[in-house]
Amino acid sequence: MADGMTRSRLELARTVTAQLRRREGRNLLAVGLYGSVSRGEDRAHSDIDLVLLVRSGKTGLQMLMRNGVLVSLLRLTWDEAADEVRGYSWNLPEALSGWRSVQELYDPRGLLRSLRDRSLRPRAHQFREAARGGFLGTFEDYGKLLNALEAEDTAEAREMAIWFTHGAAMILLCLERQVASTGRRVFAELPNQRGVGNAIRRLRYETLPLDETTRLARSVWTSLRSRARTQRIALPERG
Repeated sequence: MADGMTRSRLELARTVTAQLRRREGRNLLAVGLYGSVSRGEDRAHSDIDLVLLVRSGKTGLQMLMRNGVLVSLLRLTWDEAADEVRGYSWNLPEALSGWRSVQELYDPRGLLRSLRDRSLRPRAHQFREAARGGFLGTFEDYGKLLNALEAEDTAEAREMAIWFTHGAAMILLCLERQVASTGRRVFAELPNQRGVGNAIRRLRYETLPLDETTRLARSVWTSLRSRARTQRIALPERG
């Protein structure tokens, strides 16, 4: 069944690509398929993820429906795409994972192939800078989580724990220079270095007493900061 669904979605992706080529003309540099369909892992309700490289015009994510299937179109210029695989975004492990799964549907100049190949060879300094950016972004969520815990606001603490653990997971993967196999399995694949990975998973998925949530949150943050210092990554002064 999965093979049949994949073939059907792959055919639909190729049909959409042909339509895009007619509509965009010379502005369209390449079209690639990524995500579960590209990996042959799509399920009954999976969508089709396409990345479009364009010369100019509006970029970003667009959504459309074709034959009852959701199709997402991620429009990027070459510079924007190159920055995802060569840059330092806080979610670098997820971004690289997406590029590694790209299957070329239209790529006359080999641009997508070069981006995919580059995603397989990330530089150590990319992970270091991504981790540093991750600390700066996650610091706010960590503070909001602590505020909710101190106020004994269980509902807000639960929500902020989810926000905090996403950032913490990306930091841990960056510190380990590890790229997730797929976006949906990020937390299952977390390395359990000194128990940090397991603590992040517990904070995200378990309903815990406020005191245990506080203990785990502080433990995760302290452990991540300690690991970052051993790599001489500059961190926020407080927290």
